[in-house]
Amino acid sequence: MVIQLKIDRVLQGSFDLKALNLLFVFQVNCPGCFIYGFPLVNKLHWKYRQSGLNVLGISTAFEDFEYNTAANTELLLTEMKLVGATRQALGEFYSQAIDFPVAVDQLTTGTLFATLENTEALTETIPGFDHLPKSEQAILRQKVNAYLQRYAKTSATFTLNHLLGTPTFLLVDQNLQLLDGWFGHTPEAAVIERIEKHLCTFKRVTQELCK
Repeated sequence: MVIQLKIDRVLQGSFDLKALNLLFVFQVNCPGCFIYGFPLVNKLHWKYRQSGLNVLGISTAFEDFEYNTAANTELLLTEMKLVGATRQALGEFYSQAIDFPVAVDQLTTGTLFATLENTEALTETIPGFDHLPKSEQAILRQKVNAYLQRYAKTSATFTLNHLLGTPTFLLVDQNLQLLDGWFGHTPEAAVIERIEKHLCTFKRVTQELCK
C-alpha cells in the first residue's frame, strides 16, 4: 500500500522523505497524542536519527475542527501552548520539546475533495477492485465519490489513508510505500522492535543491533 501524503504547509524543519520515515499523525486537541505520542516520537528521533530513521509530524483534523487548526499547531511549536481537551488534561503549556519537522495536513471540504484523483486513490484500496467487471467498478467509484462529498470538512491525508484516529504511526520508505503502521498507545519496547527491524533491513545500524 502506498500512503497518500497531502500537506498544506510545513511549520517546522525540513519535511523531506528519506529512505526510512516515521510519520507521526496527531491532533493538537488529542491528550493521548501528547501523553503517549510526542514523548515516544521525540525519543525515537534522537535515538535513531543517525541510524537512518527520519521522523516527520503531521498535524491533522478529523474532529473538533475549531481546535485542530494550523494556527493552534503553530502556537504549540512556537510557544508550546496547548488547547481544548489537551489543555484541560495537561495545563496551559507542554513541557517537552518537539524537535522533529512538522507539517499540516491538507484541510478541505467534501465537495473540493471529491476529485477524480482522490476517488481513484480510494477505489484502488478496495480488495479485488481491478478484477471486478467495469460496471461494478463504475458503481463503486460513484459510491466513493458520494462518500467523499458528504464531509463538511476533512483532512486529505487522514481520510485518503483510512486512518482510525490519532495518534497514528506510519513507517514508510522514500516512495511512501507502507512498511508498518499502528494506532494509539503501543508499548515502547514493541515500537522499538518494529523500527529496528526495518533499520536492519535498510542496513543503517550496527551489526550488534541487528543480531
